Amino acid sequence: METILTVCAVVVTLAFVALVAQAILTLQQVRHTAKAVEYLALNADGKLTALDPIIGAVKTVSGAVSAGWFKVAQTMYGLFARK
Repeated sequence: METILTVCAVVVTLAFVALVAQAILTLQQVRHTAKAVEYLALNADGKLTALDPIIGAVKTVSGAVSAGWFKVAQTMYGLFARK
């Protein structure tokens, strides 16, 4: 009976050591990924401001669509296109 308990204790200890080793490797990868995301966030700020004119144009178009002018233009086009 003591042999079985000893073997079980050794197996549990080895499994725990493997779990700790995997946890360390995972945390190292998480740290590396966090540093990469931080670098990306710091450098993306300047590049995203270049998209401001495009975003403004998209807002203007979406405002025109939601205002109904686009629907009126579609209706008029539909009336003339059928003839």
